Amino acid sequence: MMFRRSSFFTKQLLAVLVVNFFSLCLVAGLLYNNFVADYKSNLVDVLDNQSTLLASAASTSVLFSDVDTTQELLDAASKLPAIKSAKVYDDAYTVIASYTMGDFEEDISPSTVKEGATFGKHLIHYLKPIEFNDEVIGYLILTASTTSLEEQQQHAMYVVLGVLIVSMLFTYLFHWRLQSFLSKPIQQLISLVKFVGSKREYSKRLPDKRDDELGELFEGVNHILATVESHQAQLKAQNTELERVVELRTRQLYQKANYDALTQLPNRHLFVEKLDEAVNKANFQNTALSILFLDLDRFKLINDTLGHDIGDEVLIIVAKKLTAIVTEEDCVCRWGGDEFVIMLEGVAEHDELVALSSEIIESLSQPMAIGSNQLHISTSIGIALHQKNLETGIEILKHADTSMYHAKEKGPGHYSFFNIEMLEESLVRLSLESRIRQAIKLEGAFSLVYQPQVCIRSDKIIGLESLIRWNDEGTDIPPSQFIPVAEEAGLINPLTTWVLSNVCQQIRKWLDEGLNLVPVAVNLPASFLIQLDCAEQIEEVLSKYQVPPHLLEVELTENTFISSTDFALTSLKKLKKIGLNISIDDFGTGYSCLSYIGTLPINKLKIDGSFVSQLGQSSSNDGIVNTIIMLAKSLELTTLGECVETKEQQQALAEMGCDSVQGYLHHKPLKSSEITPLMR
Repeated sequence: MMFRRSSFFTKQLLAVLVVNFFSLCLVAGLLYNNFVADYKSNLVDVLDNQSTLLASAASTSVLFSDVDTTQELLDAASKLPAIKSAKVYDDAYTVIASYTMGDFEEDISPSTVKEGATFGKHLIHYLKPIEFNDEVIGYLILTASTTSLEEQQQHAMYVVLGVLIVSMLFTYLFHWRLQSFLSKPIQQLISLVKFVGSKREYSKRLPDKRDDELGELFEGVNHILATVESHQAQLKAQNTELERVVELRTRQLYQKANYDALTQLPNRHLFVEKLDEAVNKANFQNTALSILFLDLDRFKLINDTLGHDIGDEVLIIVAKKLTAIVTEEDCVCRWGGDEFVIMLEGVAEHDELVALSSEIIESLSQPMAIGSNQLHISTSIGIALHQKNLETGIEILKHADTSMYHAKEKGPGHYSFFNIEMLEESLVRLSLESRIRQAIKLEGAFSLVYQPQVCIRSDKIIGLESLIRWNDEGTDIPPSQFIPVAEEAGLINPLTTWVLSNVCQQIRKWLDEGLNLVPVAVNLPASFLIQLDCAEQIEEVLSKYQVPPHLLEVELTENTFISSTDFALTSLKKLKKIGLNISIDDFGTGYSCLSYIGTLPINKLKIDGSFVSQLGQSSSNDGIVNTIIMLAKSLELTTLGECVETKEQQQALAEMGCDSVQGYLHHKPLKSSEITPLMR
């Protein structure tokens, strides 16, 4: 670990010392081995010469077993200080004579050593055969001490280690000085790199007055620093611009994420955040908080008939009107589609909320001139008040949304305050919507009845109106309950298709039975009529069951033409061209412009039952009915009074010139089997 943390130059110096150390060790080892080998060789040569002389001299005495002479020869060998013992053996390895220095003892035999020198522990044994006429007659063994050899080895070791240490010290000092000289420019470079790395400044330069490779390196580094310094200045300028762009982009992203792109009002995400903050504030400070949930009535008709561009213009105008009505402290949000939400902090008074809602309804009901279109819209408003520590922001919104749907049930341009009973009604409504979806898929869930239309002068049946009925698991659900739910849930068009198909199927059946049939009326909702292929769908059903077009009549409500007549008028002209009769249902209860009535390809006006039921009770009501009948006659249209239940009502209509009636006075809605005998 310490070695890894050392500097490069320290590592380099250590590497040089290690290489030199091993090199010197190798040389010292060779010298030491050579010295020891020479000394050992000299010792062996001395013993060889001595043993050769003794063996030659002792050959005769050994031959004749002259022990005394042999012993004298061995004693003479004792004059050599290195000799520890000398022994002469016959050829049977029996000792003839021996010499031993002091108390030295050594048990050795010619059979245990080889000829020549044999080294042992601190000793050397030299075996020399004693020959006579080239025949071995005995053996001479000289044993000498190797103490002098070991002393020489130790001396040589000290000399070699001394030379090694001195050489390493000299090498270290030489390389350290040399490295200090050579590393100085590198240290300058390292110092510069550290300065640039820590200070992030590129103005400092290296001295480049050198003619070697380092001079080229310094020149290159200086050039790089100059380039980086220049680029840094450019980057600083670009970074300033980038920060400005990023700041702008951040504001744009925040705007996009939190504000509606079309109206520039806070969107759902931002509004929920503001609402949660307001709820916490209201809980903590015990202040008031109210929510107004707005939905534009029949806005879908504007989009479907005039296009989304016109619809967007309407939303922009609505947003501006709402912003102008509320205060700066209030928050107006586009919740989505044609829905808006207003949050009022510090407002909970019933009268104040009523006044504000009425002002909003009045402002939005004013005509909007967009291009060549004069549009009339209205709004339904649901109002919910925050109950301290009992509701979250989302719950308040749900309550306001629920009360908005109750406002819609009152008709366009109404407001409604939330109460707890509405939640139960909403659950019932959701359940009803779910059951309608299931019923559409089931065979026999829906059925049709037919109410005759009678000529007011002859009492003859001149037409039938088809009415849908729904029996839900044994319970009859009135159309006034499930039709509005089907319209809101987008299920009215499948139901209308079912009614058209079953009416045409029944007409075909009656024709096959030979009945002299009258036209059968079918109610068409606005959403079905404004479809581009509305006429084509009806023509396809007529063709499928081979029903003559004049036997099918379509009924429309006035509200179909409130937002725009273009698409509706196009479909009506196609239906008229096919040969269908067309009537306006519930006339007098909507918001028709009389100038439109004269341009529509219709045959009949049906006077709403609310006017018929009050005939003879109010002069203004009678005047309205009389005006409708006069308008119809001026446009060469026939008239029909709905919901006629008394002879007095029929008599009044007859006196005003009404052509036909429909109601319980003559017939209630009948099953198809009950219509057959009437037609016969």
